[in-house]
This record gives sequence, C-alpha cells and structure tokens, in this order.
Amino acid sequence: MTLFAKRFLLVFFLAMVLVPVLQGRFHFSKEAGLHGAFAEVARPTLTWDSLRANTYQPALEQYMEEQLGFRAYLVRLRNQLKFSLFRTLESREILVGQHNMLFQPSAVASYAGHDCLPAAEVRFRVRRLRAVQRALRQHGVQFLFVLAPGKARLYPENLPPAQRPAPGTPTNYTRFTAALQADSVALLNFVPVFAHWKSTRPYPLFPSAGAHWSGYGATLAADTLLRCLEQLGQLRFPLVRTVGPPRIVHTADSLRGTDNDLSWLMNLMWLPAATPLAYRQLAFAPPGPGQMRPSALFVGDSFTWGLMLFSPYMQREFAEDTRFWYYNNAVHLPDSVYHDTGQKVADLNLRQQLESRRFVVLVLTEHNLAENEFGFTEQVYHLYHPLTAADQTAIDKLAEKLTSQATWEEQTKDLEGLIQRSRQQAHALFDRQHLQ
Repeated sequence: MTLFAKRFLLVFFLAMVLVPVLQGRFHFSKEAGLHGAFAEVARPTLTWDSLRANTYQPALEQYMEEQLGFRAYLVRLRNQLKFSLFRTLESREILVGQHNMLFQPSAVASYAGHDCLPAAEVRFRVRRLRAVQRALRQHGVQFLFVLAPGKARLYPENLPPAQRPAPGTPTNYTRFTAALQADSVALLNFVPVFAHWKSTRPYPLFPSAGAHWSGYGATLAADTLLRCLEQLGQLRFPLVRTVGPPRIVHTADSLRGTDNDLSWLMNLMWLPAATPLAYRQLAFAPPGPGQMRPSALFVGDSFTWGLMLFSPYMQREFAEDTRFWYYNNAVHLPDSVYHDTGQKVADLNLRQQLESRRFVVLVLTEHNLAENEFGFTEQVYHLYHPLTAADQTAIDKLAEKLTSQATWEEQTKDLEGLIQRSRQQAHALFDRQHLQ
C-alpha cells in the first residue's frame, strides 16, 4: 500500500469519527427527524450515588448516542438494509405481510383471537351498552355502535402464513357481533360491508402502507353512516354528490391522511412503492328543504379520523357543536387536521354533553373491542343508573369481603391500595349482577 493510500485511509477514518461529532455539536447540516413516538433522553447529572450504583455511565452513553450527528440518517440506512435484504424491521409496531402489505401486530393478534374476552364478560358489556342505548333514547338521543373493519380480517390472504388463525377461532369480533344483534343494540357493522365492497369496488379499501381504511374506503363508509343515521333519527342530511372521477395517487409521498401512517414509521431511506389509491372528489350542499345538520358526539378510536380528514363529512353534515372524543379522553373539533381543543372529557359535564346531541356514535375497530369502550359506556351507565344507599352498602360489604380474602402479604404491603382495588372490583361485580 502506498503512502498516499495510507494517508487517505487515515483521513477517511478520522472523518468518519469526527464529522458525526461535529454535526452533533454544531448542526451544520439539517437532518430530517425520525417518525414515531420517542422519549427524549435528558443529560444525566453526575452524582456520587449514580457513580456507585453504576447508573450514570449507561445513562450518559445513551444520551451521547442520541446526540450523535447524522443519527437519523444512519438509523434509516440500517433499517433500509434490513428491510431490503431480509424484509425485517426494527419496529415492533409493524408486521410485513405478503406483497409488502403492512399490518399492526396488535390488530393481527385480535384477528387471531389472542385477546378474546370470556363470553360472560362480552354479555355483560353488551347488556350495559343496551342499557345506555335505552337511557339515551329516553332523553331523545339516538345511540349507534359503529364497528370499523380490521385490515387483517379484510385481507387475511396477505398475512404471513404463521399469523393466519384456524377457521372457527373464537374472537371478540364474533362474540360481540352475535351479542349486539341478539340484544338489539343499534349496530352498523362495516366488516361484511367492506368484504362485499372488496370484490365489487374498483379501488383499494385499505392502503398497503396504512393501518386504517383508505380515503376511498372512509368516504364510502361515511356515506353509509349517514344513511344509517337518517333511518335511525328519522331525518335527512344535506346532499353529498360526487364531482367527476376520483383522483388517483401513485406515489407514497402524495398519500393523504392516514394512508401511509405505517410506512412512515418504518423510517427507511425511501418509502416502499405505494399501491395506487383513489380519492373521491365530493361536493357538499347546504341544507335544503327538509334537511338538517344534527348535533352529534363521536366517541372512538383512530378510525374516526377518516370521517373528516379525507372529506369534510363531519364538518359539513353535522352541526358546529359536534365533537370527537378521541379514546374518550381528548376533545377534538371536526377538522381536516388533528384539531385538539385542549379540553379533556373528564372536565366536561357529561349529562349536558350527551343530552344536547341528536346522536351519540361509538366507533371502534376489532382490536379495541377489549378496551371497555375506553370507559365511556361505564360512565354513561352510572350517570343514568346511580347507586342507591342500599346499593352502596352492598358494595361496601362485598369490598370488605374481598379485602379480608387477600393474602397476608397483600394486606401488609399496600393495604390502602388493596382496599381501593377491592372497592373497584366490588363495584364491577355489582354491575354484572345488576345487568344479569
């Protein structure tokens, strides 16, 4: 090796070491950040206790790694090599299926029945929903349970073979739909609807790179939802009409709304090729004779965004005081962006919020059926079925019994927490007995 070659290699390796350090210190080159949820690592404080416990050194190492220049680029390069060569990902939030179709592992697990609730729990939950529906109807409010389609259930042929459940596997979907229909809870089940549209509609109902219904599928669902609410509430919404052919998008960086919400999380050098998607062009007319924009409260998961991000169904078809309670926590205005009002559901007057609406619409997809409707139906049920003094006495006695049955270790370790948990469990058991 010549002297020139040796010097060149020395300079090259020094640059490989020093340039990232200088970039991390001076940021002379603008870097694109990584997508996803990341906890910012704070610089650790050097103390004698942290040195003795050997916590300072690992914390400092993690902090310095986060501050390394061009880190985002290097992470994307690593991810790209793994995906291109082995079709594997660093993210545990994404499952790569056949034809590079992306899935959420939690949604696939629900489709396979891994989170299936006991039949008795499902019956209780549905009976509580029926009680909520009756209570709201007595105050002139129509309740509708909307079951959004799951991507894994709609496209099982694109799942990895090992992730496909055996036929007849019990799931929350099968148990809830049977119980909801048996107890006459107002239900709009989009699963069979989308299964029919899958073979009859010309455009994809789910994007290959996203977890939610596509912009095209979401607008079809919104049309169907309006027709269902018209029948339920005996009213007519303002007219929505299609204007010309859909706009077809072929490139990943032109996708809208949630249509690429999984591919961005892959943090690759370049996005996988996108399946061409269609976006309907719609015109929304003002209310005509005999038509109205009713007030509605939407409570649900992220599938609800599709009713407003792609086309302004919630903005133009419902009254201005319509709100979306995201996971029954954050209060959002219907908008083409994620418009958080800053309010929390817990700070609102629940009775006033419910009884000022024409409709209450609960929107869930399959993998959220196990989540107790995010506490919403429980809160509404207790609002309209308050405990009597006798009820409270029965709950107190049951809580005392549960506390006394705890082990000695549980009683001595955290007695106050044990009493609180026993009261919560006793309250839940009382509700189940009351709704038998």
